[in-house]
Parts: sequence; C-alpha cells; structure tokens
Amino acid sequence: MVGESWLLITLVLLIVSLITQQIPLLLVTFLVFLSGLLIRIWSHFALARITHEHQLSAEQAFFGDVITVEVSVSNRKMLPLPVVEIGIEAPEELKVLRGSVIPAATDPFRINLSSFLSMGWYHKVTRRYQVECSKRGYYTFGPSYMTVRDPFGFTSQEAENPRLDRLLVYPRILPLKELGLPSTDILGERKIRRQLFEDPLRIVSSRDYVQGDPLNRIHWMATARRGHLQTRVLESTTTPNLVIFLDVNTMETQFQAPMEGPLESSITVAASIASHAINSGHNVGLYVNEPYRGTREPIRLAPSRHPDHLQRILVALAHPQGWPLYAIERMLTTEGRSLPWGASIVIVTPTPTALLIGSIRRFKRAGRSVSLIQVGNSTGFIAPRDVPTHFVSDEVHRPHTESLEVAAR
Repeated sequence: MVGESWLLITLVLLIVSLITQQIPLLLVTFLVFLSGLLIRIWSHFALARITHEHQLSAEQAFFGDVITVEVSVSNRKMLPLPVVEIGIEAPEELKVLRGSVIPAATDPFRINLSSFLSMGWYHKVTRRYQVECSKRGYYTFGPSYMTVRDPFGFTSQEAENPRLDRLLVYPRILPLKELGLPSTDILGERKIRRQLFEDPLRIVSSRDYVQGDPLNRIHWMATARRGHLQTRVLESTTTPNLVIFLDVNTMETQFQAPMEGPLESSITVAASIASHAINSGHNVGLYVNEPYRGTREPIRLAPSRHPDHLQRILVALAHPQGWPLYAIERMLTTEGRSLPWGASIVIVTPTPTALLIGSIRRFKRAGRSVSLIQVGNSTGFIAPRDVPTHFVSDEVHRPHTESLEVAAR
C-alpha cells in the first residue's frame, strides 16, 4: 500500500531535483509523487458510496432443481472503479453450472463464486450464477465479498456483506417401481380395502366401561359427569395409516464416519414411500432416530392427512446427517406403542440387526403389519422368513447418469 513514508521520500527527491536542476529526475519524481498522491486519494474514496448485495432465487428447492445466485454491486459516485472482484461463499456439495469457482480461504468445504469486472461512475453490475441442487440438505450462501483495486494494482480495498441466505433442498423422490418396491406390500393396500379403522382423533360418543377395554380409551370427562367409568366410542374410517421408521445409522462401529451412499439412499426411499402413500390417500407418519439440526429431540411426525404434511416430511428428511441418537429398535419400541391400531409400519435401515429383527417379531405377534427395507450391501444379512423384507441399492439417490459414472470408476 502507498503509505506516507513513500510520499515523503518522493517529495524529498522532488526538492533535491529542483535544487540540483536535474530535469529528468524532476520529471520522474514528479510523476511518481503525483501517482502516489492519486492512489492515496483513490484508496480513501474507493469504497465510499458503494454497496453490494446477494440473494437466492428460491429458499426451498427439489432435488435436481436449478437456482440462481445473484451478486450485485452499485457504485454511486463519480469515481470509476477499473478493477473490481465480487463473489459469494457457497457450499461445495452443490453443482455450479455457470460461473467461476475458486476454493474458499476460510473453509476447505466451501467455495467462492467470483467474477472480475470494471465499473464506471453511477454504475450497477449484477452477476448471476446457476447452481444445481444436486444433494439434499440445508445450505448457506454468504457472506459475499468485494475487492476494489487501484488502476496501477498497488493497493486494494475490501468489503464484506455478512448476511447469510439459506437454502433447503428436498430429498430425491422416485416411483416405488424404480426402487423395486411393490406398493401393495409396502402400503398394505390389499388389507386396507377390506378393513375399517377407528380414528383416535374423532370421538363420536361414550358408553359404559366393559372389562377388557383399553385404559387409554377411558373417557374421563364423561366418567366425571356420570359418576362411573365411560369408554370413548371412536369414529370408523377407511383412511389407512402408514408409519415410516428411518434408521440413519450406516456405521458398523461407533468409530466410523457416516457413509453417504446408504444414508442418502435410505432417505430417498423414505421420501419416495411417503410421497406415494400420501398421494394414495394414506395418513403418513415419520420417525427418525436423529434430531433436527440444533436440537436434541429426534424427528417425530405423527400420521396426518394435513395438505402440508408431505412438505413437513420432506423438510424433516433434509436434516439427517447420519449421527443417530440411539438404535432404531429402541425408537420402534418407544413410539410403536402409541401408533394407531391397524397402521402399517415400514422400517428403512442400512444396518438391520438381530435386536431390530426381534423387535419386529414382537410387533408382528401383537398383530401389527410390519415390513423391513434394507438399503445397501446385503452381504451377510439373511432375511427372516417371517418378516416381509425388501432390498434397495445404495445408489438410488444418484441420478442415473451419475450412477453409471460411479460404477465405471
């Protein structure tokens, strides 16, 4: 940077050249002094009345969507800016389709989308970067930065916009046929057509308690009014319930890191089943043995028919990173007790264990409909004959062309 000492030196040389009447030295020294003075003044005003902003074209996107990242700079003064670099920090997991990419200096797992440009006075420039949502999850874009250099390249001024823009990418959704899953087995459609289920949310009346009625059916308010035990009478409905238990554990030992293929494919399977079931008229619930990011509570979404329920499920499935709070059989045992009777239970796991199979058998002996989906390498796993079991590849989370590239390596 051109400092006061450099200007002082050139000023002294200028005076000496005047005294000694060295005309060539006088001209050179004067030009150097004038250039340094101009650079000093330019550096002082370079960032005055200049702003830069960034924004995303969407805050939520489906797998495979393309979003636009905009970075704009406005120079609202008479001073032109011949060399300006603008950019924004972005996640490396997403694929940049258009725009210059350089590694981020602050984080090895981040990248910078950058551009060089020149600006005249009272000039605004916007750069757009196309980013493909090639992986589900939560992502942040920002901060954005701006570097302004003087015309000679001696000095630079930097500014940063610390604001963060957040993007949520839903998991990939595939037809069950592409996953090799029969919908009649997974959703229990053959039984549904012949059954009526009692809706625990709809109480139509009460009656006298009969020995053998479940305690959770006692209508306490009616009991208080009439002075003797009353049992709730629930409305019968043909709307079936499907509950998905997603196991995010991909590690055979606790010292391993989560494996991307089995984790992402398991999430794709869970999202695909949920989408198909809701579109088929089911109430769908989701239980995951990993918490929402920033919390300690596991993901729990009770079966619902709400119009926004699929979106809630997809949002929840954007959170897991492969670090389970506890084993899926513990969650199945804990949450399974409160599930609506007649609900079909689907367990999606990359690592089925003997304890999990034992829990499934207990539920089946109690009259529950339970099926198991094993994702990934099934070598060494022997499917139990008494538990409906299906196998899915751990590459289904990838687009077809990407899967072919991986297989060819």
